[in-house]
Amino acid sequence: MTEGRLKRRDVSRPFRGVQVTSTPATIHEACRAYAVRLRPGQAFSHATAALLHGLPLPARMEAVSPVHVCAVRPHMPPRAAGAVGHRLSITPLVQTLEGLPVCVASEAWCQLGDELTLDEAIVVADHLLEHAPLDEAAARAVLGGRIRGTRRIGAANLLAALEEARGGARSPGETRVRLLLTRAGVPAPELNAPVTDSLGEVLGHADLVWRSAGLVLEYEGDGHRIDRDQFRYDIERYERFRDAGWEVIRVTADDLFGARRAALIERVRRRLRARGVL
Repeated sequence: MTEGRLKRRDVSRPFRGVQVTSTPATIHEACRAYAVRLRPGQAFSHATAALLHGLPLPARMEAVSPVHVCAVRPHMPPRAAGAVGHRLSITPLVQTLEGLPVCVASEAWCQLGDELTLDEAIVVADHLLEHAPLDEAAARAVLGGRIRGTRRIGAANLLAALEEARGGARSPGETRVRLLLTRAGVPAPELNAPVTDSLGEVLGHADLVWRSAGLVLEYEGDGHRIDRDQFRYDIERYERFRDAGWEVIRVTADDLFGARRAALIERVRRRLRARGVL
């Protein structure tokens, strides 16, 4: 680009020494813009790495800027507007993600141990267990080893989260419903389990399943409402469940707040008692 072109108003400067023709709108765009400033031994870390991996972080941690960059001693972390530097004592496991050096997902989770609440850490741990290329026991062992691999602020929070985490949840909402119910003493359900008829034919899968009670619970996020095909599929699936004798409880995010929390717990208990489980 010529000097004259660089002076035009449509050129953005998200970081010192970096010029781009449009302001970064996503975390990937911000990291690609910052990448030209990376020095040997530096990598994207913490919330930035978690977002690049698609981990389900709370809304307050989803900002595109600043980007988080780590460096291992004796290398120095960056000191630049729009970037947060972290100096580490032990080299983290780093992978190349879309051409960018990024701490692996499990390491990013560990780096956020002192920033996430217990339930937020469980949501991410559930995601890691569900999407790991290992069985749950092996994936759990990897996460435990990552926590204990170095001294970490927030290690106690991470270990407590790992204790309550389970594979099978496919959305943060499902995790939050499970935690609400099991902490209230409701028997632990199967997660994303097959629902069958009397002949053993699979009718579909449900988010939470109490098989001995013939009861399923479905958490419905906005996608279930906005996506027309998903909406129709859900209706047909619920009808198949009911025709085979299963009872279906449908839950939304509103049921997890205020007085509706207690009402949801009681609703599930009442259905389980009616079916001889409680």
